[in-house]
Amino acid sequence: MSAGAPLTRVRPARRLRLSGLTWLIWRQNRTAFWIGLAAAAALTVYAVIQHQSVAAAAGAQHLRACRAHAGSVDCVRDLVAFQHDHQNPIRRPLQAMLLLPFLFGLFLGGPQIAQELESGTYRTVATQSVTRMRWFMAKLCVPLAMVVVISGVMAAAMTWWWHPIVETAGYQQWQYWYPFYGIGPVVVGLSVLLYLVGMTLGLLLRRTVLAMGATLALGGGLFAMIEWARPYLPPRHTATAQHTSTPPVPDDAWLVADGPLSPTGRHVPEAWDCFTAKDPGPCLSSHGISGRWADYHPVSDLWPLQWSTTGICLVLSVVLIAVSAWWVGNGFSSSFRKASAGRP
Repeated sequence: MSAGAPLTRVRPARRLRLSGLTWLIWRQNRTAFWIGLAAAAALTVYAVIQHQSVAAAAGAQHLRACRAHAGSVDCVRDLVAFQHDHQNPIRRPLQAMLLLPFLFGLFLGGPQIAQELESGTYRTVATQSVTRMRWFMAKLCVPLAMVVVISGVMAAAMTWWWHPIVETAGYQQWQYWYPFYGIGPVVVGLSVLLYLVGMTLGLLLRRTVLAMGATLALGGGLFAMIEWARPYLPPRHTATAQHTSTPPVPDDAWLVADGPLSPTGRHVPEAWDCFTAKDPGPCLSSHGISGRWADYHPVSDLWPLQWSTTGICLVLSVVLIAVSAWWVGNGFSSSFRKASAGRP
């Protein structure tokens, strides 16, 4: 090597590492993240085991072939036996998934800012040349990313596990609160919403236990509101039929509303007294009723309804972020000014 040749130094590859305020927020929440990730891994293992068990049982009894002959006596008997044997393993995990968003709201969102305000530790951050908005964004985004990762893994595992059950037993009761809130993107949407409910209430109330209790109450109210609105979300279908007394909806459809129809296709009031007659036909005709109309969701609306419900959760989440950001920028100013007055 010639003496004049320049020496080149090989720089080691840089590793992605958190630093500063982001590292601090991660350190404060890493225990909750690892616990949540362990729970998600355990649920995934359970889903794999149950998936194989359900698939094996369905294959042994040839239940998928029964879907084409669902009216036969043997197929009905086999399907009923299958549902009886697998009812609890199918139902209970889906019911338990509804607790997940509330756990995020109570134990991650509620204490997230309330603990800092209650103990006064946020003053230490204020003395480190950190603006209140930067502090708030770090407290918001780091745990929020954890919520999305954990709830997303759990939702994916439960959705994958649910598919062989649907293929075997059909979409029975698909519109009920379970399995609806136990699978799909709505799990992530509700988890994000409840986390932000807890964080916002903690910011406003400044007391950890009070924020957790308020999160449970307000979260329950929001869930009830979403559940009430869910049947009316798009896409919703309408059907009419003449010369029938039953709602004109397909099998496994979610009937939202129905009523009587006149010969001209106009909605008319229900004639309840006719249903007590031995032959209701002439009575219905005398009231100008000749058919039925129905508003319903077919089975194919399951995933559009999932995304519509998730959209409601995300819109409410954006509103909560806006309220919290406004409060940090205005109602929270005096606290940060006092804390930052002594910084160098």
